[in-house]
Amino acid sequence: MTFGLSYRRMRWVIAGWLTLSTVLNLIDRQTLSILAPLLREQFSMSVQDYANVVAAFQVSYTVMYAVGGRLVDKIGERIGMAGCILWWSICTMLTALTQGAVSLGLTRFLLGLGEPGNYPAALRATTRWFPKAERGLPVALFSSGSAVGNVIAPPLIAGLTLVFGWRSAFVLPGLLGLVWLAGWLAIYRTPAEYPGITRQELSELEDEPENANKNDRWIALLKNRSVLALVLSRFVSDPVWYLYLFWIPEYLKRERGFSLTDIGMYAWIPFVAGAIGGMTGGRASDMLIAKGIAPAKARARILYVSAAIAPLGMLTGLVHSAAAAIFLIAIMAFVVYSWFINTAAIIPDVVSGKVVGSVLGLIGTAGSAGGALFTPLVGFLVSRYSYAIVFMMAGTMHLMGALIFWTLMRDKTVRKTVEVA
Repeated sequence: MTFGLSYRRMRWVIAGWLTLSTVLNLIDRQTLSILAPLLREQFSMSVQDYANVVAAFQVSYTVMYAVGGRLVDKIGERIGMAGCILWWSICTMLTALTQGAVSLGLTRFLLGLGEPGNYPAALRATTRWFPKAERGLPVALFSSGSAVGNVIAPPLIAGLTLVFGWRSAFVLPGLLGLVWLAGWLAIYRTPAEYPGITRQELSELEDEPENANKNDRWIALLKNRSVLALVLSRFVSDPVWYLYLFWIPEYLKRERGFSLTDIGMYAWIPFVAGAIGGMTGGRASDMLIAKGIAPAKARARILYVSAAIAPLGMLTGLVHSAAAAIFLIAIMAFVVYSWFINTAAIIPDVVSGKVVGSVLGLIGTAGSAGGALFTPLVGFLVSRYSYAIVFMMAGTMHLMGALIFWTLMRDKTVRKTVEVA
């Protein structure tokens, strides 16, 4: 289905539809954290019980990010995306049937099997439809959809729960996912299959990095120092995102005295900042590329700037007012999304388009593994100490990631390979 649109217009329709997928992805995922205070009381769960439920999701999510990325490269983004969203939509609706911590943990584990494939598929589709110098903005667009999902989720989930009960808050997002799926299957084809695309436009899309690694075996990919730099830097920085995703509503209730209504009214604010950070980071790297800076080098500069801002997050647990805490969380959301967008956008600059899903899968698995390790530690520290020490740790993680990235990418051979891409 082309709607009579030219290639250049249709690619933005596809970018917009991919953005909707990440919006739904995060609504489905965020529902639990928003309802965590209520479900903990409903099912008599301790802080550690809740941490275990979150960890169940993260374990499956961690494994399936790499597997899903590899699968998407094998079967293509159209079918890969369709399978992922069908699975996670059904699992989201099944969560409405849970009766306690064990069944809740099981459904979240199943949800984690389907959700991560969304991102490799979206990146692969973007790489297919946009030339290298123009990918920052569409990658920022679909990646920032997760921030938009987090903006929408608190008032939507709180409103559904207050009017129809908490189970409805899992049913509606799942149904919306099925609607999205029908639209995706109707509109998505590869550019080569799209009527009216010119040979010149196709040639721009087929540009490959020089010396790009086309071997999709994980060991071979990890031997590329550029890939290893991304994997390790995301391993140490992604736990910050999982902290904000799964613990902020709980933090606002326990430490700042927020009710479910308050959470619905205010918990979305940091994610607006996240969306702005993602769009700003993506656009800024595209502008640097337009000025003649090599794509990978331009995106790396934005990563370093983002990491330099991150230590402000250390103050979150120390400030006295809830407004100041939310402001600092918003700053960190800005950093996190700018970091996400540019670590994703840099992938097609250093590897072949045939393996971008596999590389993003490895990066996502590394980040999720870091989050899975950090989550039980958060539960331990909050139970025995306070959130202040958790925020202090989180404020250092992007600096560590930037240091790792710079150390591995500064190798002259690697830099030469990256900069000629």
